[in-house]
Amino acid sequence: MSGVPDEVRAVVDGLPAVGERDQAFVLTTVDPDGVIDVCLLSRTEVATTSDVVRVVVGSRKARRNLQATGRATLLVVANDAAHYLALALGRTLEEDGAMAAELGVVRSLRDDLGVELLPMRFRVDEKLRVLERWDRTASLLVRLAETGQPEGG
Repeated sequence: MSGVPDEVRAVVDGLPAVGERDQAFVLTTVDPDGVIDVCLLSRTEVATTSDVVRVVVGSRKARRNLQATGRATLLVVANDAAHYLALALGRTLEEDGAMAAELGVVRSLRDDLGVELLPMRFRVDEKLRVLERWDRTASLLVRLAETGQPEGG
């Protein structure tokens, strides 16, 4: 297994500020038939350590794909480089229509041609706090990090 690059951790850490533009992270999963699904995540839904990526996924399709294949890829733009993290499913925690998943980094690729690369961004709106249920997301990420065994997953 590989680790989470420091550049990625620097971009993912923290919470988005209301009114600002923030990066949307692309999480791709594949179903058992090989069909790719894309899920966009905000920083509220992604946490890292030097070893793992933890995500909270509300998408039913992404959750099913993760559980069926145990694989995902996360795309993060840091500075002028795209980082592709190939991930393998570890522990999970499901609650109230969402799944927190701990993903080990199988491979990390830094793609840099020395040209300016701008990430996909969105404006952080106050209503996202309610629509995306940031309180539930934060709780799931903390509980997954604290537990040694999966709960409900």
